[in-house]
Amino acid sequence: MPKLVVYRNLVFYIFAYDLLERMHVHVSSTRSRTGQSAKIWLDTLAVFEQGSLTRREIKTALNLLEEHKQVIQQSIQLFAETGKTQTLTIR
Repeated sequence: MPKLVVYRNLVFYIFAYDLLERMHVHVSSTRSRTGQSAKIWLDTLAVFEQGSLTRREIKTALNLLEEHKQVIQQSIQLFAETGKTQTLTIR
């Protein structure tokens, strides 16, 4: 479960077996009790599953994805090719 981005209480990551699907990220909140992740398609920035994230967390996640989409896509591609990735920490 490679972490792609960490921003405050939000963690963006992928699952290696998801590389065969349309490019997307999972987003979890460290504040969530259930830990259910949201699933967001990167090409359209559409929320496929909201998981246990609040509306505000989803909005924040979408804004961050829009701003850092290219870097995140490159990180996913790097992981697909090498099995390695770098975590982007946003303050």
